[in-house]
Amino acid sequence: MSDASLVAIRTGAGAAGTGVSGSVCPRGSADLIRTRPALTRLFLGLSLAAVLGLAAAAPARALSPEELERRVQAITDDLRCPTCQAISVKDSEAAFSVEIRDKVQRMVEEGQSDEDIKAYFVSRYGEWILRSPKKAGFGLLVWILPIAAIFAGGALLVVSVMRRSRAKGVSAPPAPSLSAEQRERVRADLKRFEEDE
Repeated sequence: MSDASLVAIRTGAGAAGTGVSGSVCPRGSADLIRTRPALTRLFLGLSLAAVLGLAAAAPARALSPEELERRVQAITDDLRCPTCQAISVKDSEAAFSVEIRDKVQRMVEEGQSDEDIKAYFVSRYGEWILRSPKKAGFGLLVWILPIAAIFAGGALLVVSVMRRSRAKGVSAPPAPSLSAEQRERVRADLKRFEEDE
């Protein structure tokens, strides 16, 4: 079979001068036609793998100085100063904090993610280096307990208000009304009180 007839079979049109039409399929070329979808999938898969491999191997895009500074500030704001411990690495002027800021800047310039940089410092100094604890495990309690305390306090307040309102509804019977003689005495006492002033 000639190359021209294979081209004709693949394209579905007859090759000029060969006498092969698009509908005629020589016996050996049927296998070639059946394997074509598999070859296409293989080619697409290899192409995709090559593109993804090149993208992963390509260096991270260079950050502008403003973006670099913004990322360094954000990351160092999340890290606690090991010397001062009450403020962030971003706000501390301790020598150790300056070293940490420089290390963060180098890691950002190398293209590491924020999570990778924080994980590096956690592996060296422990969880306490993070100013806000992770929302998992024991750190989750730090996030949940204050909210639970607010709800519990609100529930106690509602219960005590309800108890007091019920207690007021069942209070002692009202004082009996004053007799005419008692009212006259009260008026006389009030009159004397006003005269004394």
